[in-house]
Amino acid sequence: MKSFVHKFLVLSTFILLGLMGYNLFFDIYGVFWGNYQVPRAEVAQHFVKMRYLLEKHPDYDAFLFGSSRVGNIHVEKINNGMKYYNMTYANGVPKEWLDDIKWLFSFGYTPRQIVIGLDDFSFRMDPHPHEMDRQMLYYQEYNLRSYVGYLLRLPGRHDFADYKNIYDIYGTGCVFHPWADEEIEDDTQGHIHSEKFSRPAHVDGYRMEECLHEIREIKELCDEHGVDLIVFINPIHYVTYLDSGVDDFNMFKKQLADITSYYDFSGKNEITTNNYNYYETSHYRPLVGDMIIDRVFHGDRGKLGFGVYVTKENIDEHISDLQHEL
Repeated sequence: MKSFVHKFLVLSTFILLGLMGYNLFFDIYGVFWGNYQVPRAEVAQHFVKMRYLLEKHPDYDAFLFGSSRVGNIHVEKINNGMKYYNMTYANGVPKEWLDDIKWLFSFGYTPRQIVIGLDDFSFRMDPHPHEMDRQMLYYQEYNLRSYVGYLLRLPGRHDFADYKNIYDIYGTGCVFHPWADEEIEDDTQGHIHSEKFSRPAHVDGYRMEECLHEIREIKELCDEHGVDLIVFINPIHYVTYLDSGVDDFNMFKKQLADITSYYDFSGKNEITTNNYNYYETSHYRPLVGDMIIDRVFHGDRGKLGFGVYVTKENIDEHISDLQHEL
């Protein structure tokens, strides 16, 4: 029996050390040696970005918060004299942005501006499961448990994905994937007519009251610290927009207008109904991100009049217009 236990312990130790060595060497999520100059399949962006900001305290004037969708807003193109950092990370929702903003303020950051990009799922997705997800885990001051968790993680699908994305963690915070745009340009018609555009990016759940409370708290924090807050709603692909529940979405927009004015890029328009502007029914391409920059930061609505500025005074008219577009 003692011999069996001894062999079991030796084997278990060997397996654990091997697993830890694998995770440390390949560092799939970029939390250990963090070489972001080479293409990667995935990075735990929430974790490594907050660690970078809190530990290194780099000099940024403004932060853009949002889900992976706002990763395609290349903030270096904003020409207003401020240096922006894109805090995009997978499935980001207001509860997480609120926590991050509190951390930044507590560590001495007083940005001149905070920008948040809302989604159709912002009031649906529950943020609590993210606390156990290695890709979406957020950084805390004491992270031994988190690092051990990354060391002991079992290999998953991300380990074997193509290494193509560039994560500009120590610069703009953006994610660059030029290969995806090259594929679209190589076969534009095939992309536009792809079957993937019939499948919405569906999210279940409902936490509208909590979400609006979190946005209100973000607004109050910004007002308290003299920070300019800009809010916009992402241009949701029309297939996903319809699937999201337009009535609930409009209710969210109406109550949001009581908290803050915002830009609304969603609805049925020439951008959201054109598959060329999207990778699939969730993520718009950087060319759309450029349009958002032009509208929000440079005051240019373009030829298509993209992006409605919504206030308490015009929200009812705006919702009526959205309903007539269906």
